[in-house]
Amino acid sequence: MKHKMRGLRSVYLEAIELPFVWERLVLADDLLSGITRDAELGRSTDAGRELANYLDPELNIGELLSINYQDAQVLVHDYARQKVRGLPHGSFLVASRINLDASTEVPAEDEETALVLLRIVGDYQLPNARQMEDYRFQAGMRATDSEETWDHPNRVDEWTKNNLSYGGYKCRVLGTFRMKEADDGTYKFSFGADLVNYYSGRGMKVYKPIGRLLSDIVNFQKTVGESEFGDAGRLRVGRVRFAASEIGVDETLDNVPVEVDPTDFVSRRTFYGGMSRGGKSNAMKITAKAVYLLRAKSASARVGQLIFDPNGEYANANIQDGGSIRSVHEAISGVEYADEIATYGLNEHPNDPQRKIVKINFYGARPTNWADSTAVGQALEQLIVGKQIIATSLGEAGEKYILAFRDADIVVPDDLSGRGDQIRLRREVQVYRGILKAAGFEAPSQTVDIRGLFSRDLRTAMQNNRCDGDNQTNITAAATILGNDSVSWEDFADALRGLLLFMEERDSGWTDFDRGYRDSHEGRPWDRGTINNLLQIFKYPNGVRSFMGLTKQHSARSTTDYAQEVVRDLRLGKLVIFDQSTGDPDQNVAAAERILWAIFNRQKADFVEPSVDDDGEIVPPPPVMVYLEEAHNLLPAAGGKDDLRTIWARTAKEGSKYRIGMVLATQEPSSVMPAILKNTDNWFVAHLNNTDEVRALSKFYDFEDYAHQIKSISDPGFVRMRTLSNPFTIPVQIDLFKARSE
Repeated sequence: MKHKMRGLRSVYLEAIELPFVWERLVLADDLLSGITRDAELGRSTDAGRELANYLDPELNIGELLSINYQDAQVLVHDYARQKVRGLPHGSFLVASRINLDASTEVPAEDEETALVLLRIVGDYQLPNARQMEDYRFQAGMRATDSEETWDHPNRVDEWTKNNLSYGGYKCRVLGTFRMKEADDGTYKFSFGADLVNYYSGRGMKVYKPIGRLLSDIVNFQKTVGESEFGDAGRLRVGRVRFAASEIGVDETLDNVPVEVDPTDFVSRRTFYGGMSRGGKSNAMKITAKAVYLLRAKSASARVGQLIFDPNGEYANANIQDGGSIRSVHEAISGVEYADEIATYGLNEHPNDPQRKIVKINFYGARPTNWADSTAVGQALEQLIVGKQIIATSLGEAGEKYILAFRDADIVVPDDLSGRGDQIRLRREVQVYRGILKAAGFEAPSQTVDIRGLFSRDLRTAMQNNRCDGDNQTNITAAATILGNDSVSWEDFADALRGLLLFMEERDSGWTDFDRGYRDSHEGRPWDRGTINNLLQIFKYPNGVRSFMGLTKQHSARSTTDYAQEVVRDLRLGKLVIFDQSTGDPDQNVAAAERILWAIFNRQKADFVEPSVDDDGEIVPPPPVMVYLEEAHNLLPAAGGKDDLRTIWARTAKEGSKYRIGMVLATQEPSSVMPAILKNTDNWFVAHLNNTDEVRALSKFYDFEDYAHQIKSISDPGFVRMRTLSNPFTIPVQIDLFKARSE
């Protein structure tokens, strides 16, 4: 009973004390909530003041008359224009209702706490425009017989002059800046490329941004995903420039530095458009340098870059650059040239002893074991590549005998264990090599080994041929030559011409020989068609002359395919410069396409069948960038039927997936395949003097706002820039590239 009473008393006491405990807890919670609210209010007020601090009453240039989701109209007085040193076409304005004399809280989603970003795109006719035109006209007539201008106080009264000083600007609405609360509770300067709302019955003050505000506007970087290189930092590429006739350059006002994120270019497509001497090459060099310097931030941030150099200005020192981009490695201390830069060219250069000569051995190497299919394939790799180069150079049009040679395939079988298969392949290879020598390709030896390739039965049939006159004599002489173990290349070529006669002349005896061969070899013919097709090139003297121009790409001493060497250097993260200044234009195109195919196929193979690191993570292909200077000389013409099957279109459409970035520069944007421009992320647009070219670019982003400026202003380096992380286009004067930093 005593124990039971103690329990009841405990319950009674708890019932009495609980309200007091709960009240204390509620008071404590209210106190904490109040502290939290005060802290949040303090942060938001500080953020509001930060937003208000961006604005300067002295930079107020007028009133926002009207606005919608795309356009705005601004009222401006001449005094305000003069006070802020002009308002050129394309310049930025900000409109806001922020009270500059009071603290501003941020959380309200209203224009009271936002900066609306505008761009001047033209004039706006005020409602009283007709009346003001009449005033101007009358004042102008009164001034025609005087040296005074029509706005002189003697010609117009102050009230009228003041009214005439008002004008209107038509502006493009670019979006909204506001202080937005981040995950960590702090407020950060943020941007949205639209309006969340607008009010037709409310006015806004309009300011010209300069200094810090202008810098934060033009250098604002939107989030485009997590970079594999982490915080790579930003690099200056130039300064803001709105007009060719700018008053002066003062970085504290409207000519602030413009920076880019180098990672914007990695695995992306970049376009440089402009007339010759407009600064395209200069901008490309600055881009290449910015990407190269990523490795200074992180040893793993090595991006392979390949520059096709049509004029030699990237590979060779020049006065304009104070050297060449080959010197970019000097910007990072302790970096050796051979480890970072690789140059390729058709010819050696006295100032570049480490240059790799871009020639292949069209003859291939001599296999040590003809029974090993893999070893034979490796030895003949350059021969097969050379055959492909010749086939490409011959094109689709031509005489039947040339096309037959073009289409003759030399294929290494998977199984070469049979002696007959070995002899057949050796015979085809030596016949092809004999044709190369006849076309002027330097041979790796003085004689050609033909031991055992042309049987006694064949030679006997040739000696007993039933032709008449010179044909009979030539075929018989050929049989004699083919009976030797080794002969001179000249004699071998004569023998091949005789063999062609034997295989094609009526009643020569070839048909009987081939029938007997088939009977004794289980129906297999002596020639599967390859020999006959190859020999067609000897039908007429012009045959071997049709590809003599390719001898410049041949070296009997070459041991590797330069396309595969380029791929290896790129995958090591090197800056590769391919000097094409001394090459034939058609051969340059063919070489560029072959290299790009090699890059594409290797990157694709790594994507489709990736390797795995020690932690079991998939290893993506290494990033690679390809620069096409004078791209209209390399890219196929827009509008062709097979555009989408070219390596250029495939790289443009699929390259990002395989981590291949494409950078192209051209004077003719309209010549670029739409498939490429539609997949372009970064843009640098300089002067273009043709309406059609300007119209081609006006289809993309907001370049239409600058169409008149692009066509009329030809100052070198004055570009309209938009990169992956830029939410709007920025007019920039690109810095002059210098090979060596001061």
